Amino acid sequence: MLIIFWLLVAFIICFFLCAFVIGIIKGIEMTPDEWRDFVEDYRREKKQKKESKRLYRSIESQAYEKYPGPHNYSKREAYIKKHL
Repeated sequence: MLIIFWLLVAFIICFFLCAFVIGIIKGIEMTPDEWRDFVEDYRREKKQKKESKRLYRSIESQAYEKYPGPHNYSKREAYIKKHL
């Protein structure tokens, strides 16, 4: 049983180590233009995610103002789904 546990741990460590090494190799092989595109895409995705969260929170706060109280949960959920 102990041998199986250590084999499992070794496989998990090897998997993450290989993924890390492959990521470093791909990063080294990228040209400066590819790096720039990669960073721009990452920043754009991060900005879109932040704006999406902000929009959801604003719609959620409007739903709480329109339907206050714990008994109006289903109405709030419907309001949020309608406005997303």
